[in-house]
Amino acid sequence: MKKIVLTLILSACGFVLATAQGKPSFGLKAGLNFVQFDARDDVEVDNNSGFHAGIVLHVPLIKKSGLQFEALYSVESSDDIDLNFINVPILYTHKLLPGLRLQVGPQFKISTKSEFKDEVVAATFEEDFKSFNFDLSAGLEYKLPAIGVFAQARYNYGLTEFEENFELKSNTFQLSVGYRF
Repeated sequence: MKKIVLTLILSACGFVLATAQGKPSFGLKAGLNFVQFDARDDVEVDNNSGFHAGIVLHVPLIKKSGLQFEALYSVESSDDIDLNFINVPILYTHKLLPGLRLQVGPQFKISTKSEFKDEVVAATFEEDFKSFNFDLSAGLEYKLPAIGVFAQARYNYGLTEFEENFELKSNTFQLSVGYRF
């Protein structure tokens, strides 16, 4: 499944770059994650924060629209669990005002590491933990004109449970800053 999705993502990137109407811009970004874990009613998981960092590729399509591809290393943690992901959002962008863009689209999450501090919970999690998940992302980006610096605020809503027994999924609010060349 991971190979199929990765192949589709790379194919989509190639197609978009080949048909782009403007000059693509590449950049780097980093920021904070504010994580809210949702679980079954009888399971308590503390909410906490983490960070993310990675690369950004924005491809203009038509006058006010474009696609933004990202590859981010992301940490989502609480007092009970530490989850590390490679997040791959593919976002449709639409310019609302000069410098201000709306972003919306799917995010694919691939788990790279999971650590559970309670040994009983860890055994259950490791049996049923899904290493591939989907989110729906929406947010805003403001890019300072002519200098490439940008700031983003984005909400990632967890569509899939990454652990079935506890019905656990995460919703993440992200604040980021970056620079596009």
